[in-house]
Amino acid sequence: MTMKTGFEDKVAVVTGAAGFIGRAIVLALAARGARAVILDRVPADQTLEAVRAQGGSGSASAVLCDVSDSAAVDRAMREIESAQGRIDILVNCAGGGQRIGFVETSDAEWFTQINSNLSGAFYTMRAVLPGMLARKSGAIVNVASISGIIGGLPSRGTQGRSGPAYGAAKAGLIGLTKWAAREFGKHGVRVNAIAPGPVLTSQVMHGYDYGVDDYPIPRMGTPEDMAEAVIFLASPASGYITGEVIKVTGGTGM
Repeated sequence: MTMKTGFEDKVAVVTGAAGFIGRAIVLALAARGARAVILDRVPADQTLEAVRAQGGSGSASAVLCDVSDSAAVDRAMREIESAQGRIDILVNCAGGGQRIGFVETSDAEWFTQINSNLSGAFYTMRAVLPGMLARKSGAIVNVASISGIIGGLPSRGTQGRSGPAYGAAKAGLIGLTKWAAREFGKHGVRVNAIAPGPVLTSQVMHGYDYGVDDYPIPRMGTPEDMAEAVIFLASPASGYITGEVIKVTGGTGM
């Protein structure tokens, strides 16, 4: 007998899934039978190919969209709901940051990071919530950061720590998560977040040293570690959990 996963035929939108963590989330969803739709401002060909190579009952498709553009988000969500019939799960993984000092952060850089990490999540949540509320069912998982809890994750050497715009945006995303959880839980929609620590992504591959030998779990996190935490929060296994932020950090920042 094949075990049910709780994701069979669910429609899951994942933003920023052309990147490492988003790709792992899409692969994990598709492996469990979900219909994943990628929302990214760049083509997600590698992610789509990885899903095809993986096989299984799930699937993935992609829609080009800059989540910091509210009108573009509204159009994309209407397109997805028309094609798929509904949106059951939303994972906000789009974003990124620069290691720039406080005084050195320009207005343009500030708004770029706030818009990509925080405003984009607000726009996507606002777009999917009417359908979720009407069905009295839905799960939203936001990918925040430990930087939004501890004020920036330091790395060794000259790289410094996550910049103020990134930390502020991720802290705001945590606040947005909790606000929505309080508001919509009684209507059947759960809203949670994960807060990754250091993860093996392109930035780390270019030389960032987080000193993980001193962590309780002395290794870097992987995109798959982040994906499994998202899967838990999006699944029926977490049906009595909302408004929570799970730190996926190897124990740092506890």
